[in-house]
Amino acid sequence: MKKNLFWLLNISLLLFACNNSKKQNGYTITGILKGIDSGMVKISTSNEADRTSKVIDSAIIKNSQFELKGKIDNPQMVNVSITPGNWSFNIFLEDTILQVTADTIGSQHYDYTSYGGSVGAILKTYTESGSRNYDDWMQYQNDPGQHQYDTIITNLYKKAEAEAKKNNLDQEYVYRDQADSVRSLLQKWQKSKIESYVDQHPASVAGVYMFNQLYIFSQDMSVEALKNMLNKYTDQAKTSVYYKYLSNELAKKEAVAVGSVAPDFTLMRRDSSKFTLSSTRGKYMMIDFWASWCHPCRQAIPHWKEVYQKYHDKGFDMVSVSDDSRWSDWERAMDQEKMPWTQVCDEFPVKNMPARVGSLYMTTYIPFYVLLDKEGKILVYSGKEADIDNKLKEIFGS
Repeated sequence: MKKNLFWLLNISLLLFACNNSKKQNGYTITGILKGIDSGMVKISTSNEADRTSKVIDSAIIKNSQFELKGKIDNPQMVNVSITPGNWSFNIFLEDTILQVTADTIGSQHYDYTSYGGSVGAILKTYTESGSRNYDDWMQYQNDPGQHQYDTIITNLYKKAEAEAKKNNLDQEYVYRDQADSVRSLLQKWQKSKIESYVDQHPASVAGVYMFNQLYIFSQDMSVEALKNMLNKYTDQAKTSVYYKYLSNELAKKEAVAVGSVAPDFTLMRRDSSKFTLSSTRGKYMMIDFWASWCHPCRQAIPHWKEVYQKYHDKGFDMVSVSDDSRWSDWERAMDQEKMPWTQVCDEFPVKNMPARVGSLYMTTYIPFYVLLDKEGKILVYSGKEADIDNKLKEIFGS
């Protein structure tokens, strides 16, 4: 009798293990879409590195319902798009049973065609159940602290836009600077929240996704800060697409760290002749990343004219790299500003993507400055004029 009980117990455990394993062998998404009777639903992944997307699954919508089955290597935030109507929302896709509901009422429509984008609508009312990663991400997103900062930032940008309509540029940039300051405080708050979460859940893909989003929208994250966060992750988080992206970003940041040899590049001057950075070895060289449409960049030009005049004969030179996608805008600004140093224009090999050299140097905003020594090594990597000024005084004297 005991042998039979033991045999039955083993069979029960084996069946439970098989059933449990079967549940995890891929994903099943069942969806209910209120207000959408029929159409097509598609699931797309995105690549942060080249800003492309790829459809990985699709299904027919019938009687406002759909079902998707498949397998994904690692949990990942994906976009759910619905046609007709171009509705979209994001969910965490992972190999488990997921339920999705969405309502088209109150959707936010957008039209990005003037920027090379598309027309569509983002669903405001949608839910996903069955994903711990999604639950944790939404808890982070809906934290009251986030909303307090977002409200302040939104109001400041509204004030800036109102001043811009009145052509009051100085006051517009006062409000924009204030918004940027509040955004910096928000990012510090977010980093603290994420660190606390990751310390408790180092293997969570939600944790590395949170940090990935913070990194994308942070302007000045240091090599040390990025490296320290990456060292916290374990297991599934380390095999995620977000960890891979951040690791690649770390390598690019290290390539432009102070003390590194500046990445070489060749760009065209106005007369179509080529300028190559490495040809300037033997001089202290400042790379000025700017654009015709950048108000702070152009405000700084009189200062750089003084700096150029002061140090040029002592072995200092400059090159301005324009972020203008239209040469006509760049040429017009050069005619107006009359900068005496070398001027080149960056290249945009892929439409609606950042410029080639700006990306190489990780310039997430402009103006931005990189000062090199005579051997081409980076001495200063900063968006602040004062950092360049102080180093030049140190090199050449007052």
